[in-house]
Amino acid sequence: MVGLNRVTLAGRLTQDVEIHETPGGLTILRGTIHGQEDLFTEAGPRTVEWYHRFELAGGAAKYAAQRACGAGTAVMLDGMLDYQEWPTAEGIRRALRVKGLQLSVLDVTPDGPFGMNQVMVAGHLGRNAQMRGQGEPVTELRLGVSDRFTNRQGQAQSQTHWVNVTLWRQLARRFQHLQKGAGVVVTGKLVNASWEGSSGQRQTETKVEAQRVMPLAANRQNAVASSEGNLARVS
Repeated sequence: MVGLNRVTLAGRLTQDVEIHETPGGLTILRGTIHGQEDLFTEAGPRTVEWYHRFELAGGAAKYAAQRACGAGTAVMLDGMLDYQEWPTAEGIRRALRVKGLQLSVLDVTPDGPFGMNQVMVAGHLGRNAQMRGQGEPVTELRLGVSDRFTNRQGQAQSQTHWVNVTLWRQLARRFQHLQKGAGVVVTGKLVNASWEGSSGQRQTETKVEAQRVMPLAANRQNAVASSEGNLARVS
């Protein structure tokens, strides 16, 4: 499946957006969105906070730059996940970023939690699902999301965006047997995982925490060991 790669973030800008132009005249706008969401769990309600960097380019960046995009502004970002890798002295570096397609300014009340964090992607597994843990199991998926586009020269191009997806509890058990090549649709939220690397430096990885997983029909019987329907939810 091609083209299902959608991210929607709503929250407040943590600071004034950064705007600059490349030597080729391309406008780039960067910023960080902070969101707060109320979650209702068995232990009671709690507020979850998140921060995500984003980047807009070209006409979308120019249009957004004309709006009031200062610190504290409530905004909604429609975009996609953009996978990049590049060589460094230490080896190949990889990053999953939020590429904005449109930034809208919202009129919301200043009080209370405000945020929306939604992701929907479809693709095929680049390796078998990997589950760890027993009491509260976690299953990791490596999802290749294909994107086809036309460059400035009018040439057809394609790119695979590699997205790491985390499944928890019943969802983790349900889809632990997904095999390399299996196609799935995943909806969830964007999260940042941090840890201290072997060099002592803080490392951060952007991934998707799944809330629903739907195997594509063509591979369903081979991809899922025990199936009771075509949709699972996080309990």
